[in-house]
Amino acid sequence: MVLTRRAGIKAFYNKKEVELSTELSSLTITDNISSAIDSIDFVLKNNKNRLLNKDNELCIGEKIQFELWTQNWNSVSEGIKTYNLGIYYIDTRSFSNDTGIFKALSIPGGNSQDEVNTKTWGEISLKSLNKEFADKFKISSYFSSKSNPILKDIKQENESDLSFLGKIAIEEGMNFKINVDKLIMFDIEEYEKREIKHTIDLNSLPYSIDEETKNIYTKVEIKYRRSKFLDEEKVVYSVEDFGIKLPGKLRDKILKINARSKSSDLKKLARVRLFKENRDRVTLNTTIIDKIDLYSGDVINVTNAGIFSGKYMIRKTTKKLPELNVKILAYKIWERNKNV
Repeated sequence: MVLTRRAGIKAFYNKKEVELSTELSSLTITDNISSAIDSIDFVLKNNKNRLLNKDNELCIGEKIQFELWTQNWNSVSEGIKTYNLGIYYIDTRSFSNDTGIFKALSIPGGNSQDEVNTKTWGEISLKSLNKEFADKFKISSYFSSKSNPILKDIKQENESDLSFLGKIAIEEGMNFKINVDKLIMFDIEEYEKREIKHTIDLNSLPYSIDEETKNIYTKVEIKYRRSKFLDEEKVVYSVEDFGIKLPGKLRDKILKINARSKSSDLKKLARVRLFKENRDRVTLNTTIIDKIDLYSGDVINVTNAGIFSGKYMIRKTTKKLPELNVKILAYKIWERNKNV
């Protein structure tokens, strides 16, 4: 006998497994490529006020993990597949006669991480800094980069931990996020070179493409002082210095920076900031059914898009269950001269 196509949702809470397929009204997962805290919103049925019962209570601050399972979803011989939807910490909850509405975040303590702190480091590697904050958040650390720059004389001054770490990551060409109980830091340029995970045909999907040229920077100018006793120095790099050929005719627009990266690599700082400011030159919004295993940071290939065909990096996904809809926001990856 061939089993029919089926799907369901499981939750793991307080070391207990709970099948939610009949209790879940909706579940929405927001997955960002960088900086922003990932979140999950879910609505449960509150028949006879069962969610107010202590035995069924989902407490603020507690860990909850979700898993999607499918059976013969793509073919009759596929069998059962499971997808980890992430680990979250319950942040808010509200109740009515019919439903319980919950929001959970990917970091313990949620918005308490907005508290400001002050600290200095004489010298520390970026990987070690990532681990230090992961230990502070009581989660594990994950660092993915061929380089591990040494940072010198850095100071966190009346800043939240996430804001400070995000600023350092940007200066060194890294992205960071918190997902599945990990503080993840990775080199975005290395991720852009990864293999294509999925191909999207725009002839078969609803989509919108936006192109931005007004705010495209063609050059970056960095001014800095090696010490307060020395004269100001200046370096200028153009996008051509990094193997990029700009489309069409664009007037020169210079991005001006009065800073040095904490690892003192000026060329890397210039490249990082130029690419960061110009990444959203072409963006794609679309919705896919069933591709629940697409995540921010994945590379996709877009076809039948004419001049906009090519490789894109997913910046954000919004997954809605039980419909299995996946909304995607992606940006077109710059085509570069491989010799540069």
